[in-house]
Amino acid sequence: MARILFVRSTPYDEDLNGYNVQGVGIAKAFCRLGYDCDYLNFHKTKDETIDVFEKDNHKARVIFKHRTRIFRTGINREVLKEEFLSQYDIVICREYNQLMTHYIAKRHPNTSMYSGPYYNMFMIPFFSGIYDVLYTKKLDRELKGKFVKSQLAKEYLEKKGYTDLVDVGVGLDTSRFENVEIQESTAELVNYMKENECILYVGTLSERKNISLILEMFEKVLERKPDVKLVLIGKSEQTLINKLLGKSNESYYEELLTKVPDKVKASIYHVLRVDNPQLQFVYPMAKAFILPSLLEIFGMVLLEAMYFGTPVITSWNGGSSTLLTDESCGQVVKEFDALKWADAICRYLDDEEYSAKISANAQKLIRENYSWDVIVAKMLDELDKR
Repeated sequence: MARILFVRSTPYDEDLNGYNVQGVGIAKAFCRLGYDCDYLNFHKTKDETIDVFEKDNHKARVIFKHRTRIFRTGINREVLKEEFLSQYDIVICREYNQLMTHYIAKRHPNTSMYSGPYYNMFMIPFFSGIYDVLYTKKLDRELKGKFVKSQLAKEYLEKKGYTDLVDVGVGLDTSRFENVEIQESTAELVNYMKENECILYVGTLSERKNISLILEMFEKVLERKPDVKLVLIGKSEQTLINKLLGKSNESYYEELLTKVPDKVKASIYHVLRVDNPQLQFVYPMAKAFILPSLLEIFGMVLLEAMYFGTPVITSWNGGSSTLLTDESCGQVVKEFDALKWADAICRYLDDEEYSAKISANAQKLIRENYSWDVIVAKMLDELDKR
């Protein structure tokens, strides 16, 4: 019976009860396929092991280990000891740019990588080039499998010199949506969406997520469709520079609202938070889901919207480069042009047959190809070949 270790060494604490924790979904999927899987998660203070799932005597666990932070990477020397690594037959490390990926690969002969960024997300720019010079050739030689989350991530790492990269995508942990009862606050939102034609956005209200473009495109939609509503689910997040200047997170969205007409503000329904499992009741109520992010490693909300049959419109990002290559499952608007985004939204609003076709195609694609069970099976098949 093989044991698998999935490693997240980034120096940022992760809340297991938070939004769609990928490591837990992956560990549970390996467990369902007949493996014991530990999800190793670096944390500032925690040092504990938690059982999260069990099936047919196979267990999925989360192991928290203390980390030492070096810039934007996490280190734990105990993990590198033979008595720890020798417990596992397969090790999969997240991200090419974490030092632990190299250190573990150097010590364990069956180490693979699963990387998502297609831009320099984690590293201080000055050190990015130095890291590439020091570690790219070593990692490319040491790693047994080199998996990426998107086509853009594949192209990005190929330019750095990585070879034999396999785009396996990202999966959904659909078990999160099982046996869930609708909450009163969610029912209130769902009733509102039943009574109105609604455009939906789920995520932080931040500069990277392009909230200013959402407000601009929505204003143009209202010029043609004055009864349409915009539902925003998420908290405001101020830019780093403005945080240093003492501005609150809430002020980012509040400042954007001061620049839009009252008729636009009156047509926005803003909810700070909806528990992730509750979103299954919300997505199907929307006439369109929008994700105009400037940068997006993949976009779990894109997967969710498609899974629940909401017609999507997205920028060109990690998720769309893998899921929507021919646009049979959704629309991609590469330009950040409010008029073009409004046109795409109105196409769904005006053509129910087109919307239904897109929804059906998207649901089929995600349900057949982008559960974690399918993703980890692809990884195992690829490792068997090697």
